[in-house]
Amino acid sequence: MRDVAEIETERLHLRRLRMADAPRIARFCDDPGVGRNLAMTPLPYLPVAAEGWIMILAARAPAEQEFVFAVELPGEGLIGAIGAHVGPEAVEIGYWYGRPFWGQGFASEALAAFVSQARLLGALVSGHFVDNPASGRVLEKSGFAYTGEIVEMFSMGRGVRVPCRRMAYAARAELGERRAEAALC
Repeated sequence: MRDVAEIETERLHLRRLRMADAPRIARFCDDPGVGRNLAMTPLPYLPVAAEGWIMILAARAPAEQEFVFAVELPGEGLIGAIGAHVGPEAVEIGYWYGRPFWGQGFASEALAAFVSQARLLGALVSGHFVDNPASGRVLEKSGFAYTGEIVEMFSMGRGVRVPCRRMAYAARAELGERRAEAALC
């Protein structure tokens, strides 16, 4: 990821965020259906919040701990974002998409391509709020399996702690074993 500036898929173009993305980020993240499923996104989500987020990511770029990409649909522009956040023990993968782009396979397509690069950073983990199982299905399609762990995570958009189902990336050969372990928990 450190040397990756762009990722192409069959239908999508992933690239680093830029300030011009702020209006679309704000428009999509201000939707309660999107914002309530993100841990660090307040509601309402104003354009200045999107600008601040982009500036913070740019300021942190030299540390090489966060790799966030815009997901673009040619002819449409930014439809979402996807990122890898390097932590002390694992790399946390997160993503969101604007509501008009849900249910069309964009999240699965972008995540599969992104994970192929992000896995070079180390062990990958992710999760989703228990009331957002669609996100879990997207993660499963890309090689993540449930760990059996559910943790409380604060959601800025909801203003409360919400149960989050944790997942870890596994090579295809390991998926069956991890699913069996999760079923025992």
